[in-house]
Amino acid sequence: MTGEKSSEIDELRDAVSALNSKTARYEVEKANMRVIRHRLDDQIELFRQIHRFTQRAFTASTAEGLADILSEGVVDIFQLETGATFKLDVSGDCLELFGSCNFSSAGPEFPVLMEWLRKPELHDFKGRSVIMESPPGPGSPFASIGLSYAVYVPIFGNDRKMAGVILGGITEEGALIYDKMPEIFSSSFLVYCQTMNGIYNNLIALDQARAGMRAKSMFLSSLSHEIRTPMNAIIGMTQIASHSGKPEEMKKCISQIDISSRHLLGLLNDVLDMSKIEEGKLVLEKSPFVLGPVLENIMSGLHSIAANKGLYLTLATNGTEDLALCGDSMRLSQVVINFISNALKFTESGGVTLDVREVSRDSEKILLRVAVTDTGIGMSDETVSRIFSPFEQADSSMSRKYGGTGLGLSISGSIIKLMDSEICVESSPGHGSCFSFQAWFDLDTSSASAEAAAEDETWDQDFSGSHIMIVDDVQINREIIATFLDGTGAVCDCASDGQEAVGMFAASEENYYDLILMDVQMPVMDGCEATRLIRGMERGDAKTVTIIALTANVLKEDLQEALASGMDGYAGKPVEYATIMKLVDRTIHGDIGKR
Repeated sequence: MTGEKSSEIDELRDAVSALNSKTARYEVEKANMRVIRHRLDDQIELFRQIHRFTQRAFTASTAEGLADILSEGVVDIFQLETGATFKLDVSGDCLELFGSCNFSSAGPEFPVLMEWLRKPELHDFKGRSVIMESPPGPGSPFASIGLSYAVYVPIFGNDRKMAGVILGGITEEGALIYDKMPEIFSSSFLVYCQTMNGIYNNLIALDQARAGMRAKSMFLSSLSHEIRTPMNAIIGMTQIASHSGKPEEMKKCISQIDISSRHLLGLLNDVLDMSKIEEGKLVLEKSPFVLGPVLENIMSGLHSIAANKGLYLTLATNGTEDLALCGDSMRLSQVVINFISNALKFTESGGVTLDVREVSRDSEKILLRVAVTDTGIGMSDETVSRIFSPFEQADSSMSRKYGGTGLGLSISGSIIKLMDSEICVESSPGHGSCFSFQAWFDLDTSSASAEAAAEDETWDQDFSGSHIMIVDDVQINREIIATFLDGTGAVCDCASDGQEAVGMFAASEENYYDLILMDVQMPVMDGCEATRLIRGMERGDAKTVTIIALTANVLKEDLQEALASGMDGYAGKPVEYATIMKLVDRTIHGDIGKR
């Protein structure tokens, strides 16, 4: 019996020991579950807080307001002593305080060492993580603002480039409890910052869209004003001229109508150029020219504006006037004219200087610096940062006081970019401005530049014995060209559409017409179809007669279509007297259309 009782006692002891072990394991598991539950509760509370501040963030109407909410969440959710949101300034070497909570600092800006800005963690968009520094390391902008512990995450813009920093921090007294950042804190902090970063970018994009809408609205208002002003002059001067019998007064009216009409044409060209830029269709042409005559033409067109304001307008060519170049002289003139026009507009005393000089050259090309300097009102750095944006001006008061649509500098900037350069602006309020750029031009070693310059200066006006067909569906357009040619000896026939033009050519004797000036858009039959039918006729002169498009369609694809139909060239409407004279002269006495 004694042996049996001993065996039972041993079994009982083993059972009690096993039970105690299971109980101990249960208590450990229970304790672990309590820890996990507490962690889950903490995490749920964190995400509840994150959700609450996310909802608040959606109520922010400005990026600055959102930055304050974001910074407050850093303090309230994660129990840090201070929170702040910084954005990187335009220069990229300074952090600007954008929003804060419990944050005190000597100033709103914090110089940043480039080695700190180059930290890989600040630019890793895909592998974003919380950056912790205790204390903030050498070169950190947070070392100088009284923080012993800094927790921060970079803000990324919609372009996935670093745009700023979200910061949480504590002082030395509270730093002990954060010696080891809990994993739950770190991951939640990153989730919070990324969520707020997304909302921030959406708000920034919305602000930019609103700013763009405001700018376009102001542009349309300015454009309406800019169009109505010359239209008022045109209508008013036309009425004065029609009721006046005095030659001098009529001459003055005609002069003002011409000036106002050219201003309107300039506005239309600017709007068209802006459309080309937005569609990526603005291109530079390459043709020979001599620099001196181009610069002189620019200055001659602007001297009267300067004289009327009592300003000097000077040109310094520095020996470049005889340069024979190859490039887009029209776009070069457009940029320089815009610079000078703006300079004259914003200058009340003193004047404006155009300075062109050689910077470098080799056997095939030359680098030129073109600078326009004025003694005008000048600009702040903030203003300079905005003036090249489409539809923007320095501010609305500038538009009211000085006029303009705000397109000129944006277009000029795009043209200079196509020249592989950029516009440099030096300016300060009250001390004038200097707009300059450097660009390479091909050197023209042939005689084409000189011939082009001579051709622009003179043309023959004796077209006796020549026959010209004018095709346009608008009667006044036919009358204008016929009047231009009146007295030159040319015989002009008119057609009101393409079909009539084809019939007139078919009915004429072979080699009767020397030139056909062909409108493109017409009812019944357009100019391109008429040209194709003429070129397809079985007669000797069908392939050789010169056909020039006179068109208001000046987009590249429209002009290419005209050339593809068989036309020899084109001139944009509105046509001018000199343009028609040169076209006819080059056809009758030159080589246009010689096939």
